[in-house]
Parts: sequence; structure tokens; C-alpha cells
Amino acid sequence: MSDSENASQAETAPPANEDALATAALETIQDTMDQFMATADVNAVFGETIKHQGNLILPAAEVVSIMGFGIGSGSGVSEDNKGSGSGGGGGGNTFARPVAVIVANDQGVQVKPIVDFTKIYLTAFTTLAFVTSAWLRMRRGK
Repeated sequence: MSDSENASQAETAPPANEDALATAALETIQDTMDQFMATADVNAVFGETIKHQGNLILPAAEVVSIMGFGIGSGSGVSEDNKGSGSGGGGGGNTFARPVAVIVANDQGVQVKPIVDFTKIYLTAFTTLAFVTSAWLRMRRGK
């Protein structure tokens, strides 16, 4: 075989450790998924029941999990360098916020919502910013 044929075969042959990298990436993804699924437990949404003066109090929360993953590989040939590589990454976040308190007693069951003033203020501020921006753009058009 000529040198150019050997170089061509070397370029198309996958790296020896590509399967090991893929397996490690899948194991990492599976471990991360298991951790995220653990946050979807009912105990993350409903807290421990509290008994106080004949009332049963049950806190309730909203739990949100966000995540993303990506993997890739490639090879390239230039005049200076011949190479290939692969990689991957991922990330995510889980957060919870209280949304209500459920109170049960002799008179019945009441759901008392928890008002998040920070969210209300942020929504109002964002709406005001968009309205102001649109008003300024319309005014410039005149």
C-alpha cells in the first residue's frame, strides 16, 4: 500500500477509546437523570405535616427541573494538523418555591396561597419595560 492509502485509512478509523468515551458519557447522563428524578418525589412537593393546636398543616411547593445535554465528535484535516476528537457536556438546575399551605382542622380544609411579591414586582417591571420600549419605538417613527 502507498503512503497516501495508509493515511486515508488512518483518517477514517475511529479512535480506540471512542466506545469507552460514549459509555462514560451515557453513564454520566444516567446518573444525572437519576438525581433529577429524585427531586420529582412527592416529598419535594409536599413538606412534612405539622400538628399545631388541633390543626394539621401541610406545606406545598412548586418544584421545577431544567436540564440539557449534548455530545459530539469530529475529525479534521488541515495542512498543519490531523486530528479528531469528541466531547460532551450538560447541565441543569432544580429549584423549589413555596406556593401554598394546606390547613385541615375540625372546620374543614383550607388552602392558603403564598403570594410571591418578588415575582409580581418582576412581572410588573418587565411589562413596564416592554410597554415603554414599544412606546419609544412608535414615537421615533413619527
